[in-house]
Amino acid sequence: MGPRSLKAKNTNENTTSSIVRREKVPDQARRNPPPFLKKAPEEEEEEGEEEEEEEEEEEGEEEEEEETEEGEEEYKEEDEDLCRERSWGDILGTYLPSTDPIIVENAQCRSDVDAFLRVVTDYKLLALVIAQEGSSLWPLKLPDSWGKVPDGIMYGNILTWGVMEECTRILVNTTIEDPVLDVHFRGRYCLVKYRNNEGATTTLQQQQAVQDLQHNIQERHQARMGSLHSVSPLPLVSYGTCMPSSCTPSDLLVSIEAVLGNYSSDLTVDCHTKDEIKWLNAGDVVFIVFLGIIGSVLLFATIADVYINFYNKQQLRKGPLRFLLVFSVSMNLNKIFHINLKEGPHVISCLHGIRAMSMIWVVWGHSYFIDFRATVNLAYATQLTDNVFEQTIMGGNFSVDSFFLMSGLLVTYGVLKEYKRANKINWLKYYIHRYVRLTPPILLTGAATATIARFALVGPEAGQVERSVVDVCREYWWHDILYISNLPNIMKICLPQCWYVCVDLQLYLVAPLVLIPLLYKPKIGMIWMGVVTIIAMMIPMIIMGVYSIPGTLVFDHPAVEPKAYVDVYGKPWCRAGVYLVGMWGGMFLHHYKDRHLKLKMWQAVVGWLVAATLALLVVYGIADYNTLVNYKPITLGVGITFEVLGRMAWGIALLWVIVACHKGYGGPINTFLAHPSWQPLSRLTFSMYLVAFVVQSLYVGVIYTPMYFNHLNQFIQTCGMLFISGIIAVIVSLISEGPIIGLEKILLGS
Repeated sequence: MGPRSLKAKNTNENTTSSIVRREKVPDQARRNPPPFLKKAPEEEEEEGEEEEEEEEEEEGEEEEEEETEEGEEEYKEEDEDLCRERSWGDILGTYLPSTDPIIVENAQCRSDVDAFLRVVTDYKLLALVIAQEGSSLWPLKLPDSWGKVPDGIMYGNILTWGVMEECTRILVNTTIEDPVLDVHFRGRYCLVKYRNNEGATTTLQQQQAVQDLQHNIQERHQARMGSLHSVSPLPLVSYGTCMPSSCTPSDLLVSIEAVLGNYSSDLTVDCHTKDEIKWLNAGDVVFIVFLGIIGSVLLFATIADVYINFYNKQQLRKGPLRFLLVFSVSMNLNKIFHINLKEGPHVISCLHGIRAMSMIWVVWGHSYFIDFRATVNLAYATQLTDNVFEQTIMGGNFSVDSFFLMSGLLVTYGVLKEYKRANKINWLKYYIHRYVRLTPPILLTGAATATIARFALVGPEAGQVERSVVDVCREYWWHDILYISNLPNIMKICLPQCWYVCVDLQLYLVAPLVLIPLLYKPKIGMIWMGVVTIIAMMIPMIIMGVYSIPGTLVFDHPAVEPKAYVDVYGKPWCRAGVYLVGMWGGMFLHHYKDRHLKLKMWQAVVGWLVAATLALLVVYGIADYNTLVNYKPITLGVGITFEVLGRMAWGIALLWVIVACHKGYGGPINTFLAHPSWQPLSRLTFSMYLVAFVVQSLYVGVIYTPMYFNHLNQFIQTCGMLFISGIIAVIVSLISEGPIIGLEKILLGS
């Protein structure tokens, strides 16, 4: 490196050093520099000009930066204002119909909504309206009745119904001298339900938003909630809103769709007003006329019965009047509530208690599943499945097997008894008797559900319940009286609980195929019944194995599709096993009808221990799989074993209870089950079974607020359901069961 380069380097170093030091030079030193730093006048002028230019450039840059910052701040403020307006507009668009004529064509609706918005956004106008309306306060009550963001969304509270009564009681008659504020309307309450529709087109952000909202409950409460497949039909969100009565549900629906755009959604809107009139249709009129006629017949029959008893003219009961007297309310009430303290030795008295307790078990179990639709603490509700008490409730699945067992037992016992008495069986009477006894209560319950039941629906969920219960019953009522509602490809059922009645009747129809050989060739008949029993066990195993259905005893298994579930659960060929166990029991009891069954004490004790062990294993054996907490998938082998052998084991355990109690080895258990106080409830079991499920289904459409789900509330509700169902069952029995039994005895003999 040469001297010039070295000098330049030194100069640069000095310059840099002077700059650093320059920052430390006092202002006075800058104004009066030392003589050796002074420059020539020309250089000073040039430097002055350069400094002025630099200062001007710096000032310009600072001004531009300030203007840019001010512009960005203004843009941010405008953007925030726009976002606020857009967010507020979107919120209003989900609660009220739009005032945009492009979206809502209903001019009166737009006018009333616009008037409301003007009032609530202008406090002076709001004060004027409130002062004129007095205590009405409709501008405040209308939004006050809306369902807002609820507490505990992450805990499963997706229902915010608002206050329906507050909304429907709103009556607006504003007469302010303003054409826009001259409004007259009532409040119209609407329940909006949003479900995720996987088939719709959405953006990635929209899909993510739906997934976050839909799965947050499960992800944040995985240990508590498990999978929850069976309640997947629940809405993603359900909220109530209130709007002017001039607006229609479609006005609100199109407004919400305009806000959501092509969001993945399935929207339903159900609306109600206080002055809404439910007009009678032809079916309603026919049913009411029928009730009027049957009521008159019951009245005249009761008067005639009282007259005969009062004046002791019993001979009149043998004439044509006997056809009228079977409708007597007093006589049929006496038959229902009569308590026979000393029943005959051939009466299986313990069946009264078993039948009544099984009915209570059914109603209690149904309350736990039906009420999921109106539960605010879904996450906590799923925790209830992880304890012994809940497994007992879920074991109500086997209560229906108890009815199948008793049905098979009584059919076999009755046929063998009749054959021994008359040495023949009137098979035509056998079939007519069953159909005539079952059909009138079913027809009456279905007719009431399809007609007058809708007048009891007054809550936010009334529309949904009317569509799923009343409308379906109105269209498919004939499935039940033909007993085909459990057959394949029939998914719409008027009375879903009738699946049991259909299976029971279908098994009753084919029972003679097993009974006839037993009547004429008992030994061959027993071998044949054994073969049929094995076949009845194999059929469900094959079906479940071929279609990979892991049983129907697991509450929430994802592999059990609804149709597959019905194809196993409600089919006679899959339920025949426990029915045949009952037939074996009926044959055994008939064989020992006039004999004493001799058992040693240890044999009786072993019998009770085995029966108790089987019952406990069946009810609690799959507790690890039958829960929504820490979900454990059930294997196909375990599922099939419990589905087939479990039901058979339950039947065997219950059959031991019946045999032991009837033959004197029941002890305190027989004292409890055979107590006379069970008799009235036992006689009402069939009517209560039909009525209770309808009452429970309609209850969701009657309540105004969602329910808090826990064991105590469900117990209290079950007690209320049993009481109400019992009262209605008495009415059903007085109208249908009692008179039909009386007419059957007159026409067909005892």
